[in-house]
Amino acid sequence: MNNNEINEILEMREQLATLKKQLDTQEIINDRLIKEAMSSKLSSINRSAVWICVVCLIMIPLGYLNFQRLGHSTAFCIATSALFLICFVAIFLSHYRLRKSDIRNGNLITTYTEVARMRKIYKNWHYFSIPIVVVWFGWWEYEIYQNMAHEDLTMMFIISGSGIFGAIIGGIIGLRIHKRTLRTAEDLLHQIEEIQKGE
Repeated sequence: MNNNEINEILEMREQLATLKKQLDTQEIINDRLIKEAMSSKLSSINRSAVWICVVCLIMIPLGYLNFQRLGHSTAFCIATSALFLICFVAIFLSHYRLRKSDIRNGNLITTYTEVARMRKIYKNWHYFSIPIVVVWFGWWEYEIYQNMAHEDLTMMFIISGSGIFGAIIGGIIGLRIHKRTLRTAEDLLHQIEEIQKGE
């Protein structure tokens, strides 16, 4: 081998080493970007849960006091506050183990397990929530009728209609939040599956 060939081989080795360094750097950057995207999705899921929990905590005493002030029965007021408490507990229990630090530390199995658990709770939540809301709404209508049957029926229908309108708007908002959370959770699970396939 002459000097030119040796120099070419050494130059090729140097280029390969440089290329390997660049690829390693690119892989680190890609890994960091993927983790940041996953952390962002997890933050989005947890942020909406925090807001819902705050609303539930506010509504536990507020619902009781407002319905009591309007003349509804104590049993109805307690049941209303209990429903908000149940919602708070269900959301808290489904989210409290979802941590961004697990993603940053590379603990994707734990993240996957917890997101899958949260998604399962969310998917099954409507089996409980819809029947309970229907029963609660019927009870609320009965309470309105009991309180206003001897008064102006027009006002009773206005209040009832307002309640139906509010239930429809609340249902639409709740359904959108619910679907967005499920969609984000499924995206996150899919990303983790793709990463695990690549390893």
